[in-house]
Amino acid sequence: MATRIGVVGPLLFALALAFLPLASAVPAAASGPAAGSSLSVYISCPGVISFGLPNAAGSCTSGNFTGVYTGVGQVPIANLTSEFYLAFATGGIKVTFGLTDMTSGKPLLNGVGYGSIAGGDCSSASLVIATNFVPTSNLISSGDRLQVFLNATFTGTGTPTFCSGGSSATLVSFRTTVSSGAGTPLLTSLLVPGSPTQADLSGFEGVTETYGYTGSASMAAIVQGVLKNQAGATVDVLSTSITLSPGAEVTAFLSFNKYPTGSYTLTIVALTSSEVPISPAAEAEVSV
Repeated sequence: MATRIGVVGPLLFALALAFLPLASAVPAAASGPAAGSSLSVYISCPGVISFGLPNAAGSCTSGNFTGVYTGVGQVPIANLTSEFYLAFATGGIKVTFGLTDMTSGKPLLNGVGYGSIAGGDCSSASLVIATNFVPTSNLISSGDRLQVFLNATFTGTGTPTFCSGGSSATLVSFRTTVSSGAGTPLLTSLLVPGSPTQADLSGFEGVTETYGYTGSASMAAIVQGVLKNQAGATVDVLSTSITLSPGAEVTAFLSFNKYPTGSYTLTIVALTSSEVPISPAAEAEVSV
């Protein structure tokens, strides 16, 4: 992977509008009392997700799995149970996962689970349960194309393989609130972005972005990066959190997943937990 990027730099406010839908079309988390609900996203090998248990059992390795959601608008708020059944290998494993709304270009949640695989096949698969789960309070709308990313970091023998369907149903299941679809306005910048830099951090490739904070109160923020290929299609949405103190600088690191070799455009913006942008967008050309 290349170690430098060409920086386009902070873009005009119009790019922030391009990165996020206009206020009249941006659904936010439900205001007032919201109906409690839940949503289960099943892996259906190969390459597909479903919102009910797959009819047939299957197996597949790490990758992206997509499907179209049809239902009421919902916002992820907490983990219910995210279960990953694995087989065909022996050793310790870390499962990193994320759910992205490819229609809106927004991440919905991400998490990680740790465990071990005891060999065998999907009829006797080992179970890894998510131990960390972070929702982003973004809306899932009916008709949106959703994508689950699964990655297995493994130390052992064999090829760790996810099982789907049957009694070994890998799924990401989470609690939600039903959304009222109210809009969220765009606000003036509170963060001054520096120049994004492609970097390696503890063995992980990604992009760092340093911000200067002009606000008067400490707060938490979410930094999101939309990664697009040369054809302009959204490949991934990266996300991390930062803590801001008045007058201080803070650096965010957006870690890459696995992508085909090539050049990509990464557009980065910082937001509050309620999706209000607090920085201009910055764009960088990256290579993998």
